[in-house]
Amino acid sequence: MISIVTIAMLLAQQVSAPASAPAAPVVPPRVEGSVVNALTGEPVRKATVILRAHDQEHALSYADETDSNGHFSISDVAPGEYAVIAEHSGYFVRAAGATGAPPPNIKVENGQPVPAVTIQLTPLAVITGRVLDSDGDPVRGASVNAMRYTYSNGRKRLVDFDQVQTNDNGDFRLFGLRAGTLYLKATHFRQKGAGQPETISSYYPGAADEAHAAPIVLRAGAQVRGIDIRLQSGGTYTIRAHFLEPNAPGTNTPVFLMGAQGFMPGQSVSFSSDGIVFTSVSPGSYEVVAIRQAEGEQPAYARLPVDVVNADVDAGALSFQPAADITGSIRVEGGAFNGLETLRVNLQPTHSGPMIGNFTSQVKPDGSFLLKNAPPAVYDVVINRRPGVYLKAIHMGDKQLADRRIDLASRHDPLTIILGADMGLVEGSVANAKGDPVVRSRVTVIPYGDHLGRIDLARTGFSDEKGEFKIKDVAPGDYKVFAWEDVPVGAPQDPDYRKPFEKQGVAVRMQPNGHETISVTSIPAAATKSDDQ
Repeated sequence: MISIVTIAMLLAQQVSAPASAPAAPVVPPRVEGSVVNALTGEPVRKATVILRAHDQEHALSYADETDSNGHFSISDVAPGEYAVIAEHSGYFVRAAGATGAPPPNIKVENGQPVPAVTIQLTPLAVITGRVLDSDGDPVRGASVNAMRYTYSNGRKRLVDFDQVQTNDNGDFRLFGLRAGTLYLKATHFRQKGAGQPETISSYYPGAADEAHAAPIVLRAGAQVRGIDIRLQSGGTYTIRAHFLEPNAPGTNTPVFLMGAQGFMPGQSVSFSSDGIVFTSVSPGSYEVVAIRQAEGEQPAYARLPVDVVNADVDAGALSFQPAADITGSIRVEGGAFNGLETLRVNLQPTHSGPMIGNFTSQVKPDGSFLLKNAPPAVYDVVINRRPGVYLKAIHMGDKQLADRRIDLASRHDPLTIILGADMGLVEGSVANAKGDPVVRSRVTVIPYGDHLGRIDLARTGFSDEKGEFKIKDVAPGDYKVFAWEDVPVGAPQDPDYRKPFEKQGVAVRMQPNGHETISVTSIPAAATKSDDQ
C-alpha cells in the first residue's frame, strides 16, 4: 500500500520537473544574395536569378527578380545542389574571382543556413558609327558585320558573329558585344550604270582586305562611338567563259563565281548563246563553277580558275565532267576493332560552294562503303573518330595519299582506308612554376614529326583536383604535350599560336600500344591572354 508520504513526494517531483520543450520547427531553407555590376559594384535591379537544380530530371528549379537594391531571396528551397545564374539584358555572367569560371554550385540542406550569394554581371559593349562612300556621303542599307578571330582545324580564321544594317543616315549600332578585339566589315550592293549591280566591301576604316583591317579593342561595358567605315570603290572588271558544247534542250546549267572565302554573292551573271559573263568583279583569285544536268541524268560539273588583276579576263572554255561514284573498303591493323558499321567516310571539300557539300557514306559491317555522285572537286578524306582506332593511311588505287586529299577531277579509283588499333596512353601531372598542382588545366597532346599537322590525332584532357591527367587513344608517333591554365578552344592546334610556347611543351614518343608518364609545367593564363579573346 502506497503511503501518503510517497504520494506527496511523487506529486512534488512532477511539479518541480521542467516540462519537456516542444521540438523546434524546421525552417525551410532560403537562398538569398545580390547581383552587382562587376565593374562598378553597383546593384543590378530587375535581374533574373535562377537556381538550376543539379538533378534537373527529379528536382525543381527556382527563380526570382532582384529589387531596387539588387537583392534577391528565394524561400522554401528543397534540399539539393544548385547552380546560381543571373541574367539581365546588356550583361553577361561573370563569376566572382579572377578565373572567369561560373560561380560554384551551392548545397541546400534542411536546418543549415545557406551563405549569401553574390553574382557579378559584366556589362556588354556598344559600337556606333557610320558607313560612308568614297565621297564622304552616308550609305543607306549597307551591311555591317562584326567579326572575331577563332580557331578551326588548327588555323586562325576571321568569322562573323553579328550583323546590322545602316539606316537612312548611314548610321549603325552594334550592341551586346563582349570584351575583346573585333573587326568590322561594311558591304553595299548598288546599281552601277545601266542597272548593273555592283558589290563594294571595305574593312574598318577603309581597307580592301582583312590583312589591312584595323582592330577595335573593346573593354567591358565600353561605349565606342564615331567608328566610320569608308567604302572604297575600286576598279571592277568582267570575266567571260564559254561552253565547249551548247546546252541540250531541257538542260539546266547554273553557274557560280567562287572566291577565297567561298561563294561570291551579288555578282551579276548573264548568259549568251555560247557562254557566260560575270560583271562588276573586284580584283582577286576566283573559280568559275558550273553544273549541268538534264532530266534523269547524272549531274556534270565544270571548274575554271581565273585571276583578275586590272583588266577584263577571258577565262577560256568550261569542260564538264560527270559526278563520280567512289567505292572503297576499310581494314584495321595492329589490333581488333568490332565496330566498322559505326564508322562514316566523309569527303569534305577544300572550298565550299552552292553545288559542293559534304558527301558521307556509312560503312557496312564488312568494311565496304560507297560515296555517290561526288562532284569532280578537291576533298579531304575524313573518318569520324571512334575510341580505339585512328586513321593510319589512305590509298587510292595503288597510290598512297600523303596528305589524305583527293582530286576527283583527275582520278576516282577505289579507296582503301587503313585504321590503326595500336593506340597508347599518356598520363602524368601538371604543376605551376612553384611546383604546386594545377587543377583543371587543359592538357593538349599535339602531333609532331611525321604527323605534324594531323589535327585528327591531337588529343585533349584536363587535370583533376590533384593536378593529374590521363589521355587515351594516342596514336604511335612523336608529340609535344602542353598544359594551359587558360587558352582559346582550338588555339593549341595552330602552329602560329604555339610558337611562343614551344619550349614549354614536353616531347613524347608514343610506341605502338605504349604508355608514357610525364610531368608538365602549366603555361599561366597571363601568358596566353590576348585581346582577341
